[in-house]
Amino acid sequence: MNPSDGDDFDFEARLAALTRDYVRALPDKRAELARLWHACRADAAAPEWGALRQLVHRLSGAAPNYGFEALGEAARALDALLSGASPCRDPLRLAPALAACIVALDAAIGGAS
Repeated sequence: MNPSDGDDFDFEARLAALTRDYVRALPDKRAELARLWHACRADAAAPEWGALRQLVHRLSGAAPNYGFEALGEAARALDALLSGASPCRDPLRLAPALAACIVALDAAIGGAS
């Protein structure tokens, strides 16, 4: 047995554990996204805008690493609207991108069960 074979197994086992943990956290992330969106769409000056952007940004970066490319793409599109020099805070303009992100989250949650 090659000593590096054990390293590969350890890596695969750690990655599988991390993926399970990530998948288990997705329903909470979805609930938090909905909660933050509810607060933000009601008030363009709501303090939750920062948390909404941070959650979406993290989803956009992490989701593809765990095999959820569609979720990463949907979150990236929403992140692009929420970020930049003049972030969008128009609920009508953000709603389609947010809906796409939620659909992708639901698919990831459903596909992982």
